[in-house]
Amino acid sequence: MCWLPGVSRARYYRHWLDSAPRRAETGLRDLIQRMALGNAHYGYRRIAALLRREGWQVNHKCILRIMREDNLLCPARKTLCSCDDKLEAW
Repeated sequence: MCWLPGVSRARYYRHWLDSAPRRAETGLRDLIQRMALGNAHYGYRRIAALLRREGWQVNHKCILRIMREDNLLCPARKTLCSCDDKLEAW
């Protein structure tokens, strides 16, 4: 089958193995998107906790990667810095 189009077997199986995990995570990606859009202020840690409660065994780094790819992360809070006060004392 690989001989007709001129593709090596190694290339065929390499491509097949790369696409298999993406198919498996489509259900997880859909669930993460629904949770993130339903709870706009939830970050990846809270979403991970909700998924664990529902019985999913997912790494927090995987959730962070998916949320980053889909642009679902909420913006980071700005911290107030009192650096100017310290400089005036000098």
